[in-house]
Amino acid sequence: MARIIVTPDEQSDLVLLDEHVYPIHLENKLSSLQVIERLAWAVDDAEAGSGSEGNRAIRGQSTRDRRSTR
Repeated sequence: MARIIVTPDEQSDLVLLDEHVYPIHLENKLSSLQVIERLAWAVDDAEAGSGSEGNRAIRGQSTRDRRSTR
């Protein structure tokens, strides 16, 4: 089993993604794209500076929340 963890930086306690990934998750195009999409959302949030609660409050919603409403 593999594990994907995304944090804003190595010194942050905030975890934006913590997911176990099994080979079955990558066996078809749809589920592979879903894993990649979640990873991209977490990386976008980390890059946008969501490492502090203040930044998250200013931004209002996470990138994932904004994209899921489109």
